[in-house]
Amino acid sequence: MLKSKDELLAEYPDRAMREKILLVSALSDMLTTCIIPNNYRVPTRLHESFKLTPYGEEKAQLFLRKRIPYPEARLMCLLSFSWVDLLVDPMETSIADLREAVSDQIRQREIIYPFTFGRLLYDKAFDTLDISDGTYGINLADTLSLLDDTPQGVFQEYTFITGPYGILESRQWRYYTPSRSVSLYHCSDVSCSKIHSIDLATSREASINKRRGDASKILRTESETPSAWSSFLVQIFDETINPDRDNAADGLIPLLGDALTEAELRILTCWLLDHTRGELRKTFADLGMRGRAEDLTKDLSRAQMMQLCLTLEDKALIQGLDGIVRENAVQVPRGEVRRPKVNGGSRFGKFRLMAELGHQGARIMSDSMNLAPLRLRNLVERMYRVDSVDDREELDWQLRSEAGETLEARLESYLSRHSPEEAAKNLILARKSNAVTACEVLGLPDDFPEDPNLVSAVLWKLGFPSPDLSDTHFDFWRLHEEMEDMVRAGVAGPLPPSPEDFRGTAANYFVQLENTLDDSLAFTVWALTNDHFADRKPFVYSPEEDKGESYIWLQQAAEASGDAVLEYGKKNSLYGLCRGFGRLGGQLKKISSERHRWGRPSEEFPDWAGRQPLLKFPFRHTTPFLDLTDASRELIVNRLQEISRILVSNNVHEARNSWLHGGRSTADFDEVRTSLTAIRQAVQIMEDCGFVRMNFSIVSQQMDAYSRSITRYTRPRGYSYELHRPSQYDWLGLPTFKTPIHVMTAASFSAPNHFLRFRSEIRSAYSEMWTNYPRRKSRSQRPSQAVTDASAQWKVVSGSGEDAISPA
Repeated sequence: MLKSKDELLAEYPDRAMREKILLVSALSDMLTTCIIPNNYRVPTRLHESFKLTPYGEEKAQLFLRKRIPYPEARLMCLLSFSWVDLLVDPMETSIADLREAVSDQIRQREIIYPFTFGRLLYDKAFDTLDISDGTYGINLADTLSLLDDTPQGVFQEYTFITGPYGILESRQWRYYTPSRSVSLYHCSDVSCSKIHSIDLATSREASINKRRGDASKILRTESETPSAWSSFLVQIFDETINPDRDNAADGLIPLLGDALTEAELRILTCWLLDHTRGELRKTFADLGMRGRAEDLTKDLSRAQMMQLCLTLEDKALIQGLDGIVRENAVQVPRGEVRRPKVNGGSRFGKFRLMAELGHQGARIMSDSMNLAPLRLRNLVERMYRVDSVDDREELDWQLRSEAGETLEARLESYLSRHSPEEAAKNLILARKSNAVTACEVLGLPDDFPEDPNLVSAVLWKLGFPSPDLSDTHFDFWRLHEEMEDMVRAGVAGPLPPSPEDFRGTAANYFVQLENTLDDSLAFTVWALTNDHFADRKPFVYSPEEDKGESYIWLQQAAEASGDAVLEYGKKNSLYGLCRGFGRLGGQLKKISSERHRWGRPSEEFPDWAGRQPLLKFPFRHTTPFLDLTDASRELIVNRLQEISRILVSNNVHEARNSWLHGGRSTADFDEVRTSLTAIRQAVQIMEDCGFVRMNFSIVSQQMDAYSRSITRYTRPRGYSYELHRPSQYDWLGLPTFKTPIHVMTAASFSAPNHFLRFRSEIRSAYSEMWTNYPRRKSRSQRPSQAVTDASAQWKVVSGSGEDAISPA
């Protein structure tokens, strides 16, 4: 008799019973999704490690009558798990025996899982497989070849973690299930940032899979409709895992796998060995490993360390990541936010959560809604226990200036009217107990209430955007103003600066001036001449790599013009920097007169360009300067030449020596003032045009009833910029404002406010790990690609006995 979900819930009311059912079903799922070769045979230990229900015994006998071998007949009951009733008896099955039997198969590589983290399979697939655009699967021979000499895949279903050690048990329930669908390649379309999945094959000839169809027919003979076991499992899954949580940290799995180098993961493992009160050491000891943390981890692979670390609770892993970053054992530069690369699409729970790592540590974020304001309110309500009379009075006093009839209304008003920084600072720092509670709730160390960075760490953990990087020209302008103050004092003040003070400030000032001109010139050359659309990392500036290429380009331009005085390389003279902007402007003007030489080949256009009228593709040249509006090109050339004219005509390149000489007179200070005025004017032009790597941040966002949005951004010294959406240029791969970006406001490719925009890549172990990524093969067989692209966007549905095409 078919049973309803309610009947099943009544039959298994105990939480422990329900969890045991989940665990047996997890081991069934793991066997269902593994990869096996053609010669796979079901071992005795595996098919004897579980108990069948009377219903399962009955079906096994039917399988045998269909000449399905006994080992396969029993294992098929486990793989099917339930139909009209349970085929396997979770209550009578020893979880430990079944787990160890499956674990043994994994350790011996009788069954295989793909290790999907890091670059291992991605690079191997690129180097060894014949994958073209639209490839959705590979055969068994290619699958086994791809997985040969790679570690067992690390997945976790409930408490079971697969990996090189077979199956280990975790203290934390998670849900990152095994899959034969692997994110493995980027297509040849440079406008496509998605990493495409390929289905790996498992043997259809192995007896256990070859006869699965026969077993399925036998079950369907009894009933085409199974009992409500699937809905029952869904409900107890929800009860146990609770996917509605806003702190589900399953995203730590891809974060550990993709966002830490192997050396950094080793540092984390060592930290956890020494800071988890022996929990991780016990796991090591159970595997026969004892000793110093450094000795235990020195020869472990990424897969081994991941599997071992995942035996710990989420709280311990987050504390470990926070600890190694805070102690600078793993260097995460300010402004860098690490996210998974290959597995970046993994999301968890109803809030679609993912994990990130920044210079303030790890945090859990949502890509479906902005949880940060809600989390802040919840934190306030936990700091001020609203069910406590004293706390309510304290919070009421803190919010006494807010309008509202109730405390809850005043709190809502306060949080909506004040910035998160102001609200967090005022309420968290109002009393020590609040700071202590905030640290407890967010998992910060016990001594963190005294930390001067407490508020910024709290905001990071809650999910607010990380504060923008400091003004890149802050030190330059600070010293510039100091120089101007000294000049004013030297000309009219009663106490002119001493020669020593003047020389000291001037020396530091010229270092900052050279750095400012050097960075701006290299960035501007790259921004206006590099083919960003076809670049491996579109619109991303890597100073350590791209700066050298910029100066190679500028040196060639100088030589082509016959200017033997100018030389550019790793170290550039102040004179060369002053002249460089004008040299760039002259070369861009020349390129404009020969624009036909830089036309983009037709095969490099994105597939969607020209196929529809709504989205436009403006980058029809390999030199982006040529795709700017006529007004922008003229403005840029004029401004570049003006910068050089101002600096050179005022002899800024000669000012260093004269400024650093001995005593000063009023005439000397007048000369300095003239140079300072010229420098201020030139740098101001650079900033106004966006020839500098300064970051814009969001000020406001408005959306009307038609879902049209206007987002307003600003940067240091008050320059504002508006981005309107939807836009005809939303498919260009330009950086979004989720990370700090630089807008070249003189470089408009479509009036009035579609400008080139970029972001900088911060050099770190993480960025080096993902050098040469993504990798793309050249396009091939364009007609077949068009067919596969089209088929990917439509699906076949059955209706009235015919196949029909309908939009997906």
